Amino acid sequence: MNLTRVGYYRDLFLIGGIYNIGLSFSLWILGLLDPSKFELFGMTAPPTLFFFHATMGFIFTFGIGYLIVSRNTDKNHAIVILGVIGKSIFFVDCAITFSLGQANTVLLGAGIIDLLFAILFAEFLNSARARAKTR
Repeated sequence: MNLTRVGYYRDLFLIGGIYNIGLSFSLWILGLLDPSKFELFGMTAPPTLFFFHATMGFIFTFGIGYLIVSRNTDKNHAIVILGVIGKSIFFVDCAITFSLGQANTVLLGAGIIDLLFAILFAEFLNSARARAKTR
C-alpha cells in the first residue's frame, strides 16, 4: 500500500475516533447536566438515563478503538468490523426512529454520518483483504 493510502486510512480512523469520543463525551455530559436537551433531537428524556449513559460509554470505547487502529492500520481489523456493524445498526435505528416521527433530522444527520463512516470502514476492510491476497 502506498504512503498516501496509508495516510488516508490513518486519518480516517483518527477522525472517526475523535468524532466518537467528542460526541459521546459531550452528549454524556449534556445528559447529566440537563436531560431536557434531548429536545434538540426531537425526543424526550427517558425516565432513567442508565441506558443512554451506558451507550455513550460504549461509543466512547469504540472511539478509543478507532484511535488504536489509526496508529497501525495493518492490525486490529476486528475493531473495524465491529465498527462497520455498530455504525450500520446506529444508522438503521436513527432512520427508523426518524420515520416513526420520534426524532428529528438532527438525529438522522448523526445516523447518516455514521453510515458514511461504516461505508468508508468497509472499503478499508475490502482494500486490506485485497492487499493480503497479493502478498
